[in-house]
Amino acid sequence: MSERLRVGLIGCGAIAQIMHIPYVVDYDERFELRALADAHRPTLDAVAGHYRIAGQHVDWRELVARDDLDAVVICHNGTHHASVLAALDAGKHVFVEKPVTWNWREAEEVAARAAQTDRIVQVGYHKLYDPGFRYAKAELQKMRDVGFGRITVLHPANELGLSPYRIRRGNGVVNEGHVDPGTWEGQVQGQLAGLTGGEMAPLSDEVLGAKAGNPTLRLAFGIISISLIHQIYMMHGFLGAPERIISANTWRDGLSIHAQVAYPNDLHITLDWHFLSHLKDYREEYAFFGNHERVIMQLPSPYFRNFPSPVIVQGGEGELAWEKRVTVSVEEAFKDELLAFYDNVGAGRQPEYGSLADAVTHMRFIRDLVQVLQA
Repeated sequence: MSERLRVGLIGCGAIAQIMHIPYVVDYDERFELRALADAHRPTLDAVAGHYRIAGQHVDWRELVARDDLDAVVICHNGTHHASVLAALDAGKHVFVEKPVTWNWREAEEVAARAAQTDRIVQVGYHKLYDPGFRYAKAELQKMRDVGFGRITVLHPANELGLSPYRIRRGNGVVNEGHVDPGTWEGQVQGQLAGLTGGEMAPLSDEVLGAKAGNPTLRLAFGIISISLIHQIYMMHGFLGAPERIISANTWRDGLSIHAQVAYPNDLHITLDWHFLSHLKDYREEYAFFGNHERVIMQLPSPYFRNFPSPVIVQGGEGELAWEKRVTVSVEEAFKDELLAFYDNVGAGRQPEYGSLADAVTHMRFIRDLVQVLQA
């Protein structure tokens, strides 16, 4: 596509300010950012003023209704069900941050509506666009007898990851530098309210069913939906869909989660996500082990731009053992997924990574995971 894609963006929070807006603005031969929307007027004023964006809307519905936009980037909090449907009804292409919706039913409704249009919908699965992913997957496919996989995230408080950036909150307030995460109790209550309160409460309860009254399970479901979803789509990206979920449990108020899933050929994968609030050292690893080879991919904090994601390959023959550590590239995954969205719209093709079909599969996996989740 030779012409620029005229874009409006909904939700001017941290991920929009750190990643999406800067890349849309920087690649101005591909994109033209014409409008922003945010329900918090001071934040909208601050971000729009900083980027000199004339189109400003407190109500995202006004942005979606504009006839001078080709596409909408959706990254507001909460479920994206209504905003994606409205964008499709208005004839817009859609790039939507994960999760596409807050439960599988909503995701299926969005997929059904999108199937009735010729619009491109791409879900923000940025880790699949990490330069190391394709390399690691190719090495994994060469392994002769994968027997065990381990996917692990050690996640500090979100504020610690944001500290290198200036996040405009409006009314002259700019968050930057180190922020004390506060107490464990404060983190639990804040995340419980943010992830399972308001409009998300009935959507969460719909998935939890008879478990809806358990605050530990409610928080765990919120964490699975907003954060562990990354590891779920990466697991599917590496291996496809599993045969079954063997077990899942949560503890530490819902902020530690462990699951075990089974794949064909006696392959088991463990998923571990642990909130370790005060240690500013994010760790994320995808490790696959066999009798003859091992492949390990390590990812930095998702907020750190242009950091490498090294891939470690191990092998040997007889007494000889060797290890190779590869940095494929330091290209930024958030940038590459937006450029892929531009190309997908121009070519009229659905995305290779981040399709609605994949998103529905992942939301169904979350539904099934929650059904066996024990506190």
